Amino acid sequence: MFFWDIGFLRLFYSKIGDMDNIGGQLGQKAKQKLISFVGEMDKRLKEYWKVERSKNFGFSQKQKKMVSEMLTHACEHNLRSSKRIRSALVYYGYLLGQKLKTEKTQKIEKTNEIWKVCEAVELIHTSLLMHDDFMDRDIVRRGKSTTHEFFAKGDSHYGDCMAVCVGDAVLCMGYERFLEANFDRERQIKALKQLMRGITNTAFGQAFDNSLIKLGKFNSQDVLDLHHAKTALYTYQTPLLSGAILGGISEDVVEILKSYSKYGGIAFQLQDDILGVFGDEQKTGKSSNSDLLQGKVTMMYIKAMELANNTQRQKIDLVWGREKASLDQIEEVKKIFRDTGSYEYSVHEAKKLASMAADEARKLREFDLNTESIDFLEGIATYMVEREV
Repeated sequence: MFFWDIGFLRLFYSKIGDMDNIGGQLGQKAKQKLISFVGEMDKRLKEYWKVERSKNFGFSQKQKKMVSEMLTHACEHNLRSSKRIRSALVYYGYLLGQKLKTEKTQKIEKTNEIWKVCEAVELIHTSLLMHDDFMDRDIVRRGKSTTHEFFAKGDSHYGDCMAVCVGDAVLCMGYERFLEANFDRERQIKALKQLMRGITNTAFGQAFDNSLIKLGKFNSQDVLDLHHAKTALYTYQTPLLSGAILGGISEDVVEILKSYSKYGGIAFQLQDDILGVFGDEQKTGKSSNSDLLQGKVTMMYIKAMELANNTQRQKIDLVWGREKASLDQIEEVKKIFRDTGSYEYSVHEAKKLASMAADEARKLREFDLNTESIDFLEGIATYMVEREV
């Protein structure tokens, strides 16, 4: 067992400099670009939903009313405050292969069409969140009711059924929107296959997550494998490569993007897990206790169990996966995560992997690619482990 001493970690941080500012200016620039992107993305999604909801589908007034309720909820869910990181990676993946015409105009080919693909990815993401939430039994998503909770109204089975139905509908709407984008057909089919295979692999990753406890004893490598199977492939690689393929990038670049996605995606999820326990609920929009009460397998939990003494392990066991644990018990476990060095270990691993992702992004500078996109990819890798949401 590898023991991470807290004093050693603090000394390590002091030697390598300010780890909270990895990426420096590029990280802050990427953050600002993402904020700007979110504003444009939200505006376009609102327009999409305005058109979609006006179609008034249904074969009777009863069905029309039901479909309207489904779409109204789906629209509200989709437009909740979000990082939009997946659609941003589609956009900047596409931009990577587009050379700026002039510094003044910065005219990019088919920019409007790639926004349709960005919309598609956001729709698909919303559908997967709806399914994920009822599997995890979460009742809050981005500060509001999850889909199964919204529709339950005293009947949890009905709520679950509606979460599946609404999620399935929005998933197909996403694929439909993807095909509405006007791109070279060969590239579009290749990108769509990339997207669909990515969602398929995400389902396998979700099944692995749900089965991990049943599969027997698990360790830190299992956690990294899980984050690779779910977050790295789904949040990073799938959208990034889908956009890059549409932009016409070469196979050499694809391999770099895969490595970038692996490191960046795992780092992203490690930070998500940290925020799931120590995040500000007002900022994250979800409970900071639910991951513990649901028995979520995270790096912090694994390391805490490795490094804790018997008394500490017993206290963790009284909370992890036990929905009726008290707030005092939960706070005690959070303290154990810090006292054992588990929290600092997870922070260190996230920042190390983010740095590795940034290194991969820098390799892109050896190619004749769009520097604005490279700057974003390098900067966003490090910003994603500094975020508070």
